[in-house]
Amino acid sequence: PLWQARHHHGSGAEAGGRRLVKTCLLQAECLVSQLLPESAWNAWKESGSHGQVALADYTSRQFVAASDEALSADVEGNTSWSVGLEPLELLSSSSKQISRRRRHKRASAKPVPPPYILERSDVCCSSPETIRIVARVLVFRNGQTIMSDEGNNHVVESNEIKNAIDAQIRQILSSWSNDCFNIANAMNYVATSVLQHNLRQELQSETGLNAVAFVANAAILPRKSGASQAPMASPPAVPFLAPEGSEMTHTVRIPLSQLLVPFLKSKMVDMHQQDAADSVVLSGLLVPRGVSLIVGGGYHGKSTLLRAVAAGVYNKIPGDGREFCVTVSQALNIRAEDGRYVNNCNVSGFIGNLPAPPPTNGHIPRAPDTKHFSTGEASGSTSQAANVIEALEMKTTAFLVDEDVGAANFLARDGRMRALVMDESITPLLYRVNGLYQTHGVSSIVVVGGVGDWLDVPHHVILMEKYSCFDATAKARSVSKQFSHGHVQYAGRGVVHRLEWDQDEYTPIPRRPSDETAKALDRDTTALGLMEGGTGLAFHQIHSDDSSNSSESDVDGEDDRYIDMSRCEQLLGKKPQLYGCGLAALWILKACRENPGLGLSDLLDRLDREIDQNGLLSVLAPDDSATQHELIEHLGFMYRPRRLEVGQAICRLRGILFEELPIQVNEAKIKARAEEERKKREMMEIWNARRKKG
Repeated sequence: PLWQARHHHGSGAEAGGRRLVKTCLLQAECLVSQLLPESAWNAWKESGSHGQVALADYTSRQFVAASDEALSADVEGNTSWSVGLEPLELLSSSSKQISRRRRHKRASAKPVPPPYILERSDVCCSSPETIRIVARVLVFRNGQTIMSDEGNNHVVESNEIKNAIDAQIRQILSSWSNDCFNIANAMNYVATSVLQHNLRQELQSETGLNAVAFVANAAILPRKSGASQAPMASPPAVPFLAPEGSEMTHTVRIPLSQLLVPFLKSKMVDMHQQDAADSVVLSGLLVPRGVSLIVGGGYHGKSTLLRAVAAGVYNKIPGDGREFCVTVSQALNIRAEDGRYVNNCNVSGFIGNLPAPPPTNGHIPRAPDTKHFSTGEASGSTSQAANVIEALEMKTTAFLVDEDVGAANFLARDGRMRALVMDESITPLLYRVNGLYQTHGVSSIVVVGGVGDWLDVPHHVILMEKYSCFDATAKARSVSKQFSHGHVQYAGRGVVHRLEWDQDEYTPIPRRPSDETAKALDRDTTALGLMEGGTGLAFHQIHSDDSSNSSESDVDGEDDRYIDMSRCEQLLGKKPQLYGCGLAALWILKACRENPGLGLSDLLDRLDREIDQNGLLSVLAPDDSATQHELIEHLGFMYRPRRLEVGQAICRLRGILFEELPIQVNEAKIKARAEEERKKREMMEIWNARRKKG
């Protein structure tokens, strides 16, 4: 392969007195047609953008996994100098001053990338036919007395040495491509990723499967440990098998280019039914739209199945074990986050009649307005209610709920507690899931192990027993009928557990970040940093008179601008994806000032379109910008976040103020509602009159 290398000379020498005398950034590009043979090249051309992301992901993994020897060499014709390449994924504060000897020892400590195929900033397809790698160039002086920084820099900048170094970089990349780039493995990555995308499209299509998730037979769902994303060995792991004879068990045919099919290698593909050249047959569990429960005893695999479904919003690498556990792209985990920040959120569908604080100094405060609810310290129930409403606002199509991390009083409330506590402010999610599905088409998958009232609401019930899957829908309906919950009325508002969702009253009004917030966090004057532990973000102003402190964040006060994302469980790309969320949030705040008529959901859609059209790096961290330099300094690279995680980050930004967008008033609905209220009053007067006569 012929790599075209362009690197920035002038970045300055490092570590005076060491053998490492200069570093700079490299951009190297190669035509994919030179990396792949003709059959693979023709197949890859039909893979689209998801094939491009998959090839870039495979390339980055091979580049990171390459030994230091494979990415370094003496400069040909001038053994006084040597050059090495370092993937941006390996950059850290300690590596900036590292010597060549220490670099060789670091090979065993290389990070393990997550098993998800994510768009990234350092390795990408810069065009439909070109792949680009951004790396760090390390220039060393061999076996001679080290001159001063200025002296070394002068020698490196000489044309003779520059040309020799450029030629050696191209030679290193060509040798690495020939030795480490396995064509069969690369195309398996591409075929596997494209098939997952096509399956997801079929799930989301009303004319296709029209379902929420698919879990393939033979999938390995459990992970090696709680600290690892690698699959558990089998045995002891039990391969997944859909329940025999269940209406949820399906064999599905997924379209795939006939040029890509030969490159696909997976135990989950049913080769006995491969009777067409342009499709792939998979068998497994199809979770339909609607309300589905996952039930079972403790430690039988309920949460493991839900986590596999949650991870199904991303494409996975071959060998992950969950490659064909695929979920609709807009599915979102909904859990309690006590202590989170909430601003101007309509939670009245779940929370109402909150008590007013006690009077102080003669002042009688008002009760909180749950249609415009704000707090800096949400409780478990109010935080989970806000999470549901914000998810609706961002056009989520499926809620993923695990009772283990939910607020108990938000998820359910039984008859005995209703009888004892009459003045309850919370309408549980249990009573609302059917109304949400009927009104908004939002499905729910709920893990339940301790509250039987949930058996009154589902369309389907999945039972996990000893890590095996069974269809318990019929039995659950029998149990529900036996306990007779279905006929109980709830405060005159309908059958308990199946309350209607009043779209006019409860559905969130579109919101946008206020101009005040957007101005305070201007993209050009705001720097982004990771909080300690890598689970949060902090924003701070860049002061021109003290730029040396730009990496420090003051997060002492309640209104300081930081974001806690520690409980956003689908942020599976870890720190690089979290950092991408922060840069995307800054982009959204700038875009909302330029587009005052767009709400948060529309702004998130616009961000996705911009990245699709122009690329991740050019949208969030343009070339030679301060943002790009900070990105490389902090992490080296970033992953593309989902639009839902970007929305979560913005909603959790402490100090943000949301304002509601004006909505069109439906005069016919207002008149119909007034007429309905009038009839209710008349009926009430008739009943009161009859009682007086009696």
